[in-house]
Amino acid sequence: MLLAALAALVLADASTASQLAWLGAAVALVFLAIGMALGSASAVHVAVAVLGGIFLLRHDTRLLLAPVYGAGLLLVEDLAIQTIELRGVGVVALDVVGARTAGVLAIATIGAVAAAAGALAVTAAPGRSVALTALGALAAVAAVAVIAWVARRRYGGSE
Repeated sequence: MLLAALAALVLADASTASQLAWLGAAVALVFLAIGMALGSASAVHVAVAVLGGIFLLRHDTRLLLAPVYGAGLLLVEDLAIQTIELRGVGVVALDVVGARTAGVLAIATIGAVAAAAGALAVTAAPGRSVALTALGALAAVAAVAVIAWVARRRYGGSE
């Protein structure tokens, strides 16, 4: 449901790239479904990456939706991974539910703040260019990679 809402945000103003945005949304949905069905975190990561890619197709340069979209992407990722991790678990203790809820809220907050900082950096730049967008995308990917690396070292991998 959240994936569909994020795709709809982009599809609303994709302008001339609307067909590509529809295709991207469909591909993201397929990868998310595969990930959930097979318990594959990698497929979920691909779905989120595709959603992030279609956000870059937006015609609107104001980037007002970046904080909401960033939080949404991290929520899709976190909720999907948690669902995969809890497959086959019959009962979850109340303190685990509370800790996971707090974790999801922290993830959403981090996503919103990071996306807002990225939007501010891009709008403060002299002009939105392909090189600047690529640099921002690489910085975002690097940040996610570092977070994933630290989390895997501390908690172990899910696959």
